[in-house]
Amino acid sequence: MALYFVTDRADAHVARFDALFRDLSSDYEFVPVTHADAGIPRATVSGAQYDSWDSLRGALSPLGSVVVSGPLDSVSSHLGTGDFRHVGISFATDVMVTAAQNSDELQRFRTLVSSLDAVVTDNYATENALIALGATPEHILRIPWGPDSSTKHSTTTRSQCGWPEDRKIVLYPRSLEPHYDPSVFVDGLAALVAKVPNVLAVFVESGSLESQTREALDRQGLRGNAHFEPLREPEVFRSMMGCADVVVVTPRTDGTSVTVMDAMALGVPVVSSLTAGSAEWVVEGITGWTFPVGDSSALAAAMERALMADTAHRQMMTAHAQRLVAEKAGWDSSSSRLATFLRSLKAEH
Repeated sequence: MALYFVTDRADAHVARFDALFRDLSSDYEFVPVTHADAGIPRATVSGAQYDSWDSLRGALSPLGSVVVSGPLDSVSSHLGTGDFRHVGISFATDVMVTAAQNSDELQRFRTLVSSLDAVVTDNYATENALIALGATPEHILRIPWGPDSSTKHSTTTRSQCGWPEDRKIVLYPRSLEPHYDPSVFVDGLAALVAKVPNVLAVFVESGSLESQTREALDRQGLRGNAHFEPLREPEVFRSMMGCADVVVVTPRTDGTSVTVMDAMALGVPVVSSLTAGSAEWVVEGITGWTFPVGDSSALAAAMERALMADTAHRQMMTAHAQRLVAEKAGWDSSSSRLATFLRSLKAEH
């Protein structure tokens, strides 16, 4: 069986799937897709370059091949008519944002999900949306992409990070992109600093809105309450995350966030916007603190509750979160389920 993994993403999720598939099949190839001018795809299969979806589909279609692709909107939908067994990976926003845009996108997704042999997703909300769009429940594999027990991470301290010991560290780990709503975090931070002046918010230097975020911080008089860190290797960043007092994410919609799962596994309190995906994991007052999407005042209140909770309360909350992640979200068991499914697909040929 030839196994191909086709994607236009390049992140920790992709690295995980790539490593899993390499271990699964000796006849495996990772096929990254780039987009040239006018959205023309470019990919290489077995040393040959292809510059259209039609030619790429043909290259992936030898007898008995299995193609795993994703996201559904930018990759899987273009490969949907190929002559191969096809498993699509949803990255949540492809369904919850792209498919929801208009009736044309809805129809495109309806056609796609009915053509796939299976769809992989990481949360209940996307699973339900896929079923509504026409996927049958038995053809959906929901596997949370939580912490990987084999992931290495260094041990570090605040002093090694250059973070002051006497400040309340609020880590904003997401890239500064519109989908993650960093402006809401900046507004919430301003309201929080008015009550908790010693807060230091740590941002990551990543994303198209970095300069706008810096300008917004200056306008709000928050320069002394903000610190920017360069992009780090995942294991280094995970270690740094363990030094924070609270991790805050503000997406408009989301699936199972590995960043949030990592923070919960590390015993770091989490504040999250109440998206359909996060609601499965961050339960207000049980495993973390939440606020309505886009509500900066409620975000400020949630951050204040997290930072001001007494030690016993915080330890109880983080223990609940660690237990939930350990029991339901680990990559070990999730990847094993996906590998078993792909082996069964191979056995059918």
